[in-house]
Amino acid sequence: MTPSTGSSSTRSSAPGSPVPPEPARESFLDELYRGRLRWDLMSDFPAQDPADAKAGDGELSEFTAFLRAHVDPTRVDLERRLPDRVLSELRERGYLRLMIDPELGGRGLSAANAFRLVQAAASWSSAVAFTMGIGNGFGSGAYLPLLGEGPLRELIREQVAAGTVSAGADAEPAGTANSLRRTTATLSEDGESYLLNGEKVFIGNGAIAGLMDVTATVEVDGAPQTQAFFVDTATPGFEAYARHDFMGLGGAPNAALRLTDVRVPRSHAFAGSNTELRRSRELAEIGFLARTLVIGAPALAIARLCLHWSREFVNRRTVDGRPLGSYQEVQRLVGSSLADVYAIESVTRWTLLGARQSDTLFEHAALKNIASLTCWRVIDRTMGLLGGEGFETAVSKARRGAEPLPVERFFRDARGLRVAGGVDFLLDKFAAQGRLTSCYYAGAGVPAGPVPVPAQPAGLSTRNREHARFATAQAAEFGAVCRELAQRHADPADLFVQEHLLITLGRIANELLSVAAVLARSAAGAADDGETDGEADAALLADLHCTGARHRLAALWSQLDRRTAEPDWAAACAGWLDGGRWGPLLDGVITTAPDAGPYLTVSGAPAQGLDGEAPTAR
Repeated sequence: MTPSTGSSSTRSSAPGSPVPPEPARESFLDELYRGRLRWDLMSDFPAQDPADAKAGDGELSEFTAFLRAHVDPTRVDLERRLPDRVLSELRERGYLRLMIDPELGGRGLSAANAFRLVQAAASWSSAVAFTMGIGNGFGSGAYLPLLGEGPLRELIREQVAAGTVSAGADAEPAGTANSLRRTTATLSEDGESYLLNGEKVFIGNGAIAGLMDVTATVEVDGAPQTQAFFVDTATPGFEAYARHDFMGLGGAPNAALRLTDVRVPRSHAFAGSNTELRRSRELAEIGFLARTLVIGAPALAIARLCLHWSREFVNRRTVDGRPLGSYQEVQRLVGSSLADVYAIESVTRWTLLGARQSDTLFEHAALKNIASLTCWRVIDRTMGLLGGEGFETAVSKARRGAEPLPVERFFRDARGLRVAGGVDFLLDKFAAQGRLTSCYYAGAGVPAGPVPVPAQPAGLSTRNREHARFATAQAAEFGAVCRELAQRHADPADLFVQEHLLITLGRIANELLSVAAVLARSAAGAADDGETDGEADAALLADLHCTGARHRLAALWSQLDRRTAEPDWAAACAGWLDGGRWGPLLDGVITTAPDAGPYLTVSGAPAQGLDGEAPTAR
């Protein structure tokens, strides 16, 4: 259903799973669904360890020089292909093994520094960032901490040490929202191997991976289950038969796969024979961190670039001799983007570094939509601010002598972030379903009523103290709604079929999480991270963000207002889908898809299969 970044439902504990892994400690998000903002959990707002940050500075400097010297992002986007030499350099320099132990050829970085490097890549070339994000987040090396001694661990260690590019293959033509995969794994007659058959689509790094964990449906004790199988892509019957070209993310080595009787040793199955891999929480941690690298880092990078482009544009433009920045609406546009970047930063920092104070596992899940949707607001706003200059391609600007800002390219890339890793509205649904399950159905019982709320953070400005009071009240109302829904629907299945309700709850929770992170960071002061000039700057950005969030929350709450009866959406949908109603709405348009066949080679992908020779990074 959705383009995948290479995630595996087994690895990420299936976002729609009815019983998500339990938090190891108190969870800010779970507390929010119960009706209170746990300000005490965020009271010591985290910052990166200075020594780790310094180490990351050196890595970032080296990597930035590499990008400038070896990657031509405009050419990559136009040709829709990362050159083999770039892939080889990424592999050999360890940039696809950022968090892997140096003894296996990795760079041994923390998750925070890995995020910084992927963000830098995304600010230059989204194709490089996606290749790195998938290789580091969803690569086979991520499994090593979970594996006991045995053939599978030995296989992965050997492949990681050799620098083999790896990825995960989960998404299928039928869509990843299905609970089972149509790709099948059948035990061979001798019981020593599985035979895999099926197709995968939208597989990140699928065109270059030499080792891939492939999800498939297998019979276990007579019942179908989804498991992952580690496959050497040189195995007979494995075929990466076509590259995907997306609207954005041009050049990312994303491919469609076909498996025909691909033989995988039984010992290379991720579950089943490997009983030590029963820890769903650890798998969820790997999957959610991977999505933070693949989606969160590029989203923050693009939003930051928009701030730069907006400043450059506004400072050089006048209207009838009046500076563009003196107009109220322009000031509002620029201020909104500043606040949005600050919000993405704040939630990211809390998610990556706040684990010592709280269980931030599900903040990783929320961060995907918070980052990608906020980034989309920023770049859409920037496109409007720049007008024709934003819509124009960088090559066209260069042709007429203008500065070739790649706003148009990143606009396309940003839209892809809302789709990759799970389309946004489905993730909101799954997130709300998971938290409601954890807080109200999975043996937790329904709380009898509101519980005491910790005092709001000290050190807030006058306006931000009012925002904190507002957010606390909103959380209490949110918890009351969740509690009432659980009481009214003893069977969670009755509640979970109300999809738009769940989506709206998920979006309200994301807004409140963002407000809390922004206010907590502001209260702690921002002078320690060098990103602002001090507490006054942090207070202003928090005020700007909270003001915008309050408008968005008002719109979301209106969708839960039961005083207004819902129209008959089902009747409208059925009437259109069966072709019996509203046919004239298509009058005057040509609905036949134009023939794209003659142009299969235009983007560099031949009509039959992939390139003749496999990339050296494979």
